[in-house]
Amino acid sequence: MKQIIWVLAGLLMISTNAAIAEPQKKFSTLGTYFGIAQGWMEIEENNLNNDFQMYTFDLIGGATFHPNMGIEGRLGFGGTDTSGSKSYSLNHYASLYFKPQYTFGRLNTYALMGTSFVSSETSQVLCGIICLQSSDKYTEFSFSYGAGAIYYFNMIMVGLEYVKVLDKDRVDIDRGGLMFGFVF
Repeated sequence: MKQIIWVLAGLLMISTNAAIAEPQKKFSTLGTYFGIAQGWMEIEENNLNNDFQMYTFDLIGGATFHPNMGIEGRLGFGGTDTSGSKSYSLNHYASLYFKPQYTFGRLNTYALMGTSFVSSETSQVLCGIICLQSSDKYTEFSFSYGAGAIYYFNMIMVGLEYVKVLDKDRVDIDRGGLMFGFVF
């Protein structure tokens, strides 16, 4: 956590120096963007006390239509993790967010508020005289939220973020990640 704070503080200092060096040029985040994000996801099955962890990959697209507002859509893909005889597979998830934001020079801080649809599967191997595998498929819809910071290098953007993808009684999915994108 300290490393994230130091990175954000460094980006803020760079942004302030760039704004002082060229006061006649005002940077704008308006427009559309496309990006990818590599993340680390923690899944907690509340009713069974199981915890799973996996890498995720997201495709991100959005539009900033006002200096302090935008919309964003995401399509994410996960993997499979096993804990004992139980495994959790994250097939995919799709999210749509309203994105309030504030820009300090070239550093953009934002919040994400919206919904996510998650498709997943759990399976468990039960052994007695013979071993049987039972599996359950889930499609869940939930309120989703998060926060992050992006630094803009003209048309290229790099950022860090945290997102609560799914917040249900049965399962909670938290995701932290690094994103990279292009502004058009």
